[in-house]
Amino acid sequence: MPRFIAEHTMPMNEEQAMAMFKNMPSLPPGISWKLTYCDFDDGKFFCEWEAPNKEAIEQAFKSMEMPYDAVYPVRLFNVAKAAFED
Repeated sequence: MPRFIAEHTMPMNEEQAMAMFKNMPSLPPGISWKLTYCDFDDGKFFCEWEAPNKEAIEQAFKSMEMPYDAVYPVRLFNVAKAAFED
């Protein structure tokens, strides 16, 4: 499944982020939210997603009214194996 990193700018603290994460609506079939890196000082969030394509993630964000700056297609480089993962 293709992977993507979504960048969000949402000034909030840890407590506000936890509340938002816990109240996320159900995602459409075929889209999976894997993890999020949070930079509370700059209000930036970087989320890893799996989805059939970039447009599916963007459409999910629009239906959830989730602001986002960009969605990037990415590949994971496994440092221990010195290889890209599929």
